[in-house]
Amino acid sequence: MLPLILAGGCTTEPEPPAPQVAGRFAAELKAGLPIVDGTSGWTWCATASPARGDAWLTITGDTYRWTLPGVPADSLVLVPDQAAWLSLAVAGPAQLAQVPPLPRRPIDSADYPHLVALAREFVTPRFDGRVPHWPAWPVPVSSPAAVSGDVDLAACLREAVALWNATGPKPWFVWTEDPGWGIRLAHYAGSVRRPPLSLAIVRRDTLGRPTRMRIAAGDNYDSAAARPYAVRGLAHELGHALLLWGHSRDRNHLLWGDAPPLRASPSADEVAVAWLLRQLPLGLDLGRYGVGDPGEATGRQVINATGRPSRSGATSASPAERRLGTSARTDAGN
Repeated sequence: MLPLILAGGCTTEPEPPAPQVAGRFAAELKAGLPIVDGTSGWTWCATASPARGDAWLTITGDTYRWTLPGVPADSLVLVPDQAAWLSLAVAGPAQLAQVPPLPRRPIDSADYPHLVALAREFVTPRFDGRVPHWPAWPVPVSSPAAVSGDVDLAACLREAVALWNATGPKPWFVWTEDPGWGIRLAHYAGSVRRPPLSLAIVRRDTLGRPTRMRIAAGDNYDSAAARPYAVRGLAHELGHALLLWGHSRDRNHLLWGDAPPLRASPSADEVAVAWLLRQLPLGLDLGRYGVGDPGEATGRQVINATGRPSRSGATSASPAERRLGTSARTDAGN
């Protein structure tokens, strides 16, 4: 038998398989966002060098998988070929398993380019832009007897709970006797407070999640004419209690920052943000999304006489409205 001779240079090494990283969506997250099965093209861009390359995102059921040929091990930004997705910044490819890709979901407000941008505005002041959670749902709400002149504040709080619970298939809150956690109204009889209502986190668990919040109220709302403002203000505070801690630039939102709220019930945008935070992983940094995307800076933000940002061209609340409204101060939401 003749020996087999292989000529040098005639063989080629097979290319190594492209790195892949997989993760899972929460089941309700995928069901509630415009996420469909299939494969989409992306570009990965290294942040420490000019290196870049093609990437693919494949979604099957609740699973997503990144294919990243030639990707470096350090930080990078993933930019979608289609505007349906938000760009995504991570410290390295492995982190993609814990950081789900998110679509660009439109909202009603003209002040924010998409749902995640509004969510980021709400969680930045108190939670540094990271997703907060309650330990369980629904959150208990309770109150002792609390009467201010002609206004039963406990009944007003119960109405505010009903306004939020009417917005979705699952309740956000449950009215109950005080179970030792959740949200509790504290009435400071005989005092006129500025702001009239405020919310504070008074206890957390070992994961940093709130386990007790207190809504403080004085006797600002003490007449039948003031009662609707009390309900509206308490609904505003419950929005903060859903961990939408900041304020909105949109006067059509219940959490508009130029207090008092001009609407009597939560907007569809605010309900969508509260739902989104409930589905995303605890501690997820929303600052990772939309990096450099068009429309991230709307250019409509100005600083008004109160020192807070507001929508350019929006009319400030009247002095009479402000006397019965809420205001943005303190560590708490207001």
